[in-house]
Amino acid sequence: MRKALLFAPMLMLLLTACGGEEKDPAAELQAQYANLTGAVMEADVSCHYADEDRAYTLLCDYAPERSTVTVLSPANLAGISATVENGTLTLSYEDISLDAGGYSAAAISPVAALPKLMQAAASGYVTEKSEETVGERPCLRLACDLPDDEGSVYTTWFDQETLLPLRSEISAEGTVVFEVAWTRFEVTGGGEPAVPAIPAEPGAPQEGTSDWTAADEAAAYASAEE
Repeated sequence: MRKALLFAPMLMLLLTACGGEEKDPAAELQAQYANLTGAVMEADVSCHYADEDRAYTLLCDYAPERSTVTVLSPANLAGISATVENGTLTLSYEDISLDAGGYSAAAISPVAALPKLMQAAASGYVTEKSEETVGERPCLRLACDLPDDEGSVYTTWFDQETLLPLRSEISAEGTVVFEVAWTRFEVTGGGEPAVPAIPAEPGAPQEGTSDWTAADEAAAYASAEE
């Protein structure tokens, strides 16, 4: 059973007043993602180009400085991986690497989409925020700009209960280029004070753990898809 890790405090706490001062849930959420030093995530990415649409399933081993993304589908591209580091994309296949140079959202490789969305979640300038529902899940929607991607907007719907990303969009010059449906998000570093969701010994939760389970995570993503 795969393990899911949660951010804490939950958004419910972010929405409450502390000492009479109301906190900004968007700023608090971004602070959680800014503290994230590692995560494993999976998502289905739909790409909308001028002459065709494409679909990929991607697995991303994320870190702010350097992320590795592997294509899981379609089958003819499965196994191709890419490294995103300091705005440079390097593609690898069967031990052969190719420097793909810099990128922008208008001409971005799909494998760079997930790391860029994480960058926006952590440090993007919030241009829009609202509360919306994805499937059956109440979400905080944030649309962000990045200083190195002029004309691009990174929008993500974050589950209000767990702060997990449920779906995202990347737009360039007002046109949606990528649609992202997140299916897995496991924190592997940072996210302080992120806590393990599944106790080391079933039935005996340890100090600092949450009762959120892999089944709960699966339910959140299933609800978002309805």
